[in-house]
Amino acid sequence: MKRKLAAILAADVVGFSRLMGHDEENTRQRLNTLLSELVQPQIREFKGRIVKLMGDGLLAEFISVVDAAECAVTIQRAMIGREADVPDEQRIQLRIGIHLGDVISEGSDIFGEGVNVAARLEAIAEPGGVCVSEDVYRQIKGKVSGSFKDLGEQDLKNIEHRIGAYSIDLDPARLSPEFYEVLTGEQLELPDQPSIAVLPFQNMSGDPEQEYFADGITEDIITALSHVNGLIVMARNSTFAYKGRSVDVRQVGRELGVRFVLEGSVRKAGQRVRITGQLIECQTGSHLWADRYDRQIEDIFTVQDEITREISISLAVNLTHGQELRLWADQAPNFVAWDLMMRGISEQYKFTKEGNLSAIQLYRKAVELDPENSSFRTGLGWALQAGARLGFHQDPKASTDEAQSICDALLAMKNVPADVYALQGYIFTNQSRFDEAKAFCNEAIERQPSVSLSHAMLAIAYNSCGEFEESLNSMRKAIRLSPYSPDWYFSHLGDAYRGLGQLEQARTVYRHLETRLPGTLLCQIRLAAIHADLDDTENATKAVDAVLSIDPQFSVQNYIAHTAHQTEELRKFWADAMLKAGLPK
Repeated sequence: MKRKLAAILAADVVGFSRLMGHDEENTRQRLNTLLSELVQPQIREFKGRIVKLMGDGLLAEFISVVDAAECAVTIQRAMIGREADVPDEQRIQLRIGIHLGDVISEGSDIFGEGVNVAARLEAIAEPGGVCVSEDVYRQIKGKVSGSFKDLGEQDLKNIEHRIGAYSIDLDPARLSPEFYEVLTGEQLELPDQPSIAVLPFQNMSGDPEQEYFADGITEDIITALSHVNGLIVMARNSTFAYKGRSVDVRQVGRELGVRFVLEGSVRKAGQRVRITGQLIECQTGSHLWADRYDRQIEDIFTVQDEITREISISLAVNLTHGQELRLWADQAPNFVAWDLMMRGISEQYKFTKEGNLSAIQLYRKAVELDPENSSFRTGLGWALQAGARLGFHQDPKASTDEAQSICDALLAMKNVPADVYALQGYIFTNQSRFDEAKAFCNEAIERQPSVSLSHAMLAIAYNSCGEFEESLNSMRKAIRLSPYSPDWYFSHLGDAYRGLGQLEQARTVYRHLETRLPGTLLCQIRLAAIHADLDDTENATKAVDAVLSIDPQFSVQNYIAHTAHQTEELRKFWADAMLKAGLPK
């Protein structure tokens, strides 16, 4: 017998006896398939060893606790998409527990308290979840993507002392403050000025179809607050990561780096709506303000203004001249048009071709009903330009031309909204008019400093013309305003690191991107290039194989042709790395 320190992973099938009782043969066949296709290959991939299979579970050991945690997270994320056509009550789910401790090795088997603790942690894990001990947490924080929830000290069966436990959030978009620092090189600290996160308002209507309505009110309040001078407001992408979850505001404050949280609910019945809101100080959990509004549907814009005004007073920040009257400009928008706009936003955030085309149709209807409203026209412009850039449209030039004509009309207005400048900057970037693009994006930031998207558009402009230091600084600001940022933020963050020659840091970011966008060209092309930069032939070859499995007709020449807006030097910078990796010319 020998003693050694090891990372122990224990996994178990949830409700195995029930599944076997329902259909024994089918359950056993599906479990064997799961083990052979997913679990065992991943354990090998992360340099682990399966100690034993135990009917409905398994025990594995790893030399590295980081590898054990990454393996568990990878398996559980992959499980989410498996058996999508199987009813929930019949679907195979795993619970996983991980502990780092002393074990006794005898032949191929292992024993001891380290094994027992891992097994007990697995038992308290949520179905489909991963639970780790405090010893594991201390080793992996900042090294594993995702955030952690402190479960406190646990009394585990047959374990003499209490064990601190944490669950790992499997959503790769949710970064722990430690991993945020790894990716951006900056600490997620509380800003000196007031900062707030508006959590998604709960839909209390009992009708899932009204979800967009509650989301729309949340989005409008975020937009209104972002106009308030001296207030930092977290972007939609970050706050909507908490949608549908029971959250601790203290944890929200820590994960997003804000001092205050606004949460609320919406109940819509016929032509009446009830909106509640409460403003909470994150560190103490104390309520600074709370109210309830029962109004006619047409009055929701007034309610939104009242909520914004109350928050401004509570946080002792000042509305700039003119904003004390109405944040919705001269008059509230047409309600039916606003409703169409909210549906359009919901579709656009799907980031699919179908969602983009549907959003454009909805925006057009909103503009027809209320042609003077700049928000509706700006939304249409963004959808048109984004669809053109992402290859969703048959005639991308026509879409860009229409987006430009929308910008021209809006820029001729007396009071131009900040996001119009950001949209114009994005259009100019895609036309290689970089100086103009940077000027317009900077104007957007000057007018509304706390809008994450404007900083991201500026970063793209800098990246496209090879000004990588400026791009990195701008993308850091964008991610600070939206720690749970859109996936594409991290592609540009990694590109900036690569351009600066910080290759290992770029690879770290691209690997994080892979957890969010597995099996996509956007990610695998970048991995192929960065592995080639680092002369990592083995991983470069894997990335090349992944690219060609996604697109067998891929060629470097065709890909570079779609980046015509970038400088010639930058296109060569990417082409050389892709060719070195082994991608077809």
